[in-house]
Amino acid sequence: MSALGLVAILAAAALVPAHTIPGTALPADDYGPQDTATHTTAPTTTTTTGVPKQQIAALTPGWQTAYSINRNAAYDAPADWTVPTPTTIVGYEGGGGHVVMSGAAEWQPKSCDGHHTKALAGVTGSKLGDPAAAAKDIAGSWAKVVASNDDRPNSTYTLSPAETLTIQGKPAAHITATLANPGPNDCSHPAVSVVHTIAVPGNKGQSVVMVIYADQNVDGAVTDDTLRQMYTTLRPAGLALADCKQDNEVVGTWCG
Repeated sequence: MSALGLVAILAAAALVPAHTIPGTALPADDYGPQDTATHTTAPTTTTTTGVPKQQIAALTPGWQTAYSINRNAAYDAPADWTVPTPTTIVGYEGGGGHVVMSGAAEWQPKSCDGHHTKALAGVTGSKLGDPAAAAKDIAGSWAKVVASNDDRPNSTYTLSPAETLTIQGKPAAHITATLANPGPNDCSHPAVSVVHTIAVPGNKGQSVVMVIYADQNVDGAVTDDTLRQMYTTLRPAGLALADCKQDNEVVGTWCG
């Protein structure tokens, strides 16, 4: 996978294909990637500096909590992961599309001489109410974008069958997209990477979807057990209505 370095984006700057793009200069993550053709949000240079983080207890001893305000969704992340403010938007652009999410957590975001993030997690949404369909839809959207390389042949990917499970008392579905990344492979271009999507029913017949994109089979790669522990803690964050974004157009939310 090409060029996963962190890139700071200003409103006037062009988005760089197939790069990790943090910050609120991205289009707001209100609709889910399937809606970007019909909903356009003007870029903003609003920063996340000074945004307070509520104390939400982690379910996993010794871990921390990441959460999305506009979806009222939380999950646990290991203590050594980097968790930005909950209003931070992260995502990728490539192949003419983009995917974004909020409630981010990152593993080794400055690896490979500051040009790579070894794992990235967050929360988005889908209009599809069936968890298996929602997980498949988001997995395909993310895989298509992150498979689009700006300096080498595009990756190929396969989608797993849907795994049906119960997460924090709610029905859920899990899909894994496995990407085969063409060589030459190096620290910033692992031969294999994965996209995990976990969909849980949300409000209004839609789905809240957690996404984890991670390197595989490299030094410092996150283990499958750790990734599973993360996504099986996906749950409502319990934010007060005054703090939870009440935008009727947000897709896949536990607000209200």
